[in-house]
Amino acid sequence: MAESLRLFLVEDNDDIAFVTRVCLERAGHKVTVCGTGADALIVLAQSTFDLLVLDYFLPDLNGSDLLRRLRQDGNGTPVLMITAYGDQQLAARVLREGALDYLVRDQASAYLADLPKRVAEAVSRHRLQHANDLLIAALESARDGVLITDLHGIVLHVNRAQEQMFGFNRDELLGRSAGDLFRNNEQPHAYIDQMWKALHDRRSWQGEIVNQRKDGTLLDSSLTVSPIFDPRGQMTHFVAIYRDITERKQMERQLVQAQKMHSIGTLAGGVAHEFNNLLAGVQGYATLALREASLSPSVREFLETIVQLTDRAANLTRQLLTFARKPSLMRGPTDVLKLLESTRGFIQRSLNIEVDLDVQAPPAGQTWLALADANQLQQVLVNLSFNARDAMPKPQPAPIVFRLRHRVFAGEAPAFPQNIPAGDYLAIEVEDRGAGMSADVLTQALDPFFTTKDVGQGTGLGLPVAFGILTGHQGYLTIASEPGVGTTVGLFLPRLLQDAPDPTAANVTILEPEASPRRHILVVDDEQAVQDVIRRFLEIAGHQVLCAKNVQTALELIDDQQIDLIVLDWMIPKEEGLANFHLLREVRPATPILLCTGLLQTDQAAELISEGGVALLRKPFRMNELWYAVNNALHPGD
Repeated sequence: MAESLRLFLVEDNDDIAFVTRVCLERAGHKVTVCGTGADALIVLAQSTFDLLVLDYFLPDLNGSDLLRRLRQDGNGTPVLMITAYGDQQLAARVLREGALDYLVRDQASAYLADLPKRVAEAVSRHRLQHANDLLIAALESARDGVLITDLHGIVLHVNRAQEQMFGFNRDELLGRSAGDLFRNNEQPHAYIDQMWKALHDRRSWQGEIVNQRKDGTLLDSSLTVSPIFDPRGQMTHFVAIYRDITERKQMERQLVQAQKMHSIGTLAGGVAHEFNNLLAGVQGYATLALREASLSPSVREFLETIVQLTDRAANLTRQLLTFARKPSLMRGPTDVLKLLESTRGFIQRSLNIEVDLDVQAPPAGQTWLALADANQLQQVLVNLSFNARDAMPKPQPAPIVFRLRHRVFAGEAPAFPQNIPAGDYLAIEVEDRGAGMSADVLTQALDPFFTTKDVGQGTGLGLPVAFGILTGHQGYLTIASEPGVGTTVGLFLPRLLQDAPDPTAANVTILEPEASPRRHILVVDDEQAVQDVIRRFLEIAGHQVLCAKNVQTALELIDDQQIDLIVLDWMIPKEEGLANFHLLREVRPATPILLCTGLLQTDQAAELISEGGVALLRKPFRMNELWYAVNNALHPGD
């Protein structure tokens, strides 16, 4: 049985209206009738119909006028136009104006036999068009790219998201091979072959694929391709749905990179421990040899060179740990100028780029000291140098500039950058003459994982890590950038107003220990050479020394011994540094402990120092540094 439709007949001739209504009702439809255009507009504003059957010539409005009014009112009721005249021009005009069909009413009323069929066809055509419009609107609104091809892969339809995703406009895509347009030569052919095999087997295929955009950049996509069948079951087309997963894949790569860096950090920590033990032994024995009065000048020079080279090797180890993001010791008085000079040399050798150092002479009597973690601060400088290098054109980038200034801010000064509070600062600037950043990029520069570099070329963590480190130092970070000119990153560190003694002399002069009472000191270190060096250093200072290779032996030694200080290696094989510390502290709660390591985590160090009676010494160390640390541990606050 045919569907019952709700029809609206507008006809001013009562006789014609009657026979037309009867004809349509016999076909099973519900018919509402009115005789003027004005009444029709009122009814249409209040009710909905499947079809408007409209006589073109009405007493107040003609069919074209009524069509125009309906469209102005946003009324989408489909219209079947009827007239007594078979005018082809009139028919063409009303179809252009929005009528679905045009029917001529003849004198013998033979058109009535055809009317129910034409009504049903008009409604079906309207519904089909509506469904098609809805489908197109849905495709155009979708965030995923949709592409329809024939069986040979020739593009027949794309949506807006597909255009935006790949950078092609519709005219560039239609009629071309999808495989040629989006090909990526790095994509394994076997992977593509699997997709085509599934499609030829009349199955859908789903996977992740890397395609090439119009500008040559690569796009990670989740792709689903399905065959389309006609009513007879014949495969006629393919539909491909692309979902941009570039951000997700980037985060996965960053996670893998972070895990890799964690593994490297763990490995670097173990290697650095062993390497620093070797350096401590080499430097220690060279230092002891330098105390011999009978040395010839040439032998003395050789030994001094050995000590200097071990210093450089120790600095290289610290830089490797910085790259592995392995935090070093606590903050302490740091000569920022010396740090810039050493980092400058490292950057020039590692990145093969010139680094200019621009230093403003400090005011008389003032130094470049800040309370800082030298390793973390060096990490910031290295990260910023990498960014600067990458921002500049190849193959001959302009030099990076390290700039150091003394800045005092004592009041309201609009020129002072980014609302930094009043204070006495050391201002470090890292400047490049690269591409610069737009205002939009600049607002996101400190967002974790945000990067403008190509996939796999950057983690997006350089500036956020720098910001976090500066914040931890009660410092401030500023960024000034202009596209095409370059970028300047400012690091503001509170200046250390009271100069602290620097135990690390730059030369190899061997000082004599200050006169102090004889003390009993226990050295716990698994490395025999390090034990021997520490023992000899301390015996020169007049102390009595006991040695143990692990904590268990140490506990046995101190059972009935007077111990004034414990020198504890933080990384003893098969033992845990923090647990060892607490074991010794439990037995000797009042005895100060000097921790020897270059790998102590900052939070652990803070925890131990908060308990009191703890001092820190980084391996390898010079004899003067050991004496200084021992004296501070035995006489804190002196």
